Amino acid sequence: MDNLRKQIDEIDTELVKLFERRMEQSLQIAEYKIRENIPILDEEREKAVIEKNTMRLKNRELNEELREFFSTIIRLSKKIQNREFNKNNM
Repeated sequence: MDNLRKQIDEIDTELVKLFERRMEQSLQIAEYKIRENIPILDEEREKAVIEKNTMRLKNRELNEELREFFSTIIRLSKKIQNREFNKNNM
């Protein structure tokens, strides 16, 4: 059990790094959208991201969970973008 938990801890460490990278990219996208006057919401892009990543899934039994995972990531990305947008429009 300890070994399994250690592996989970290692995966979590990588997830944190990837999460930070993704949110940094979201912030850069927000800055671009602000400069170009592009709305934050892009439902077509959101659907495409979820579909593209669902197709990459090897274990199809995790389909619903992966969709939820990416929906959450997208929601958090939009939250960061909205925060940046609000900072620039004060």
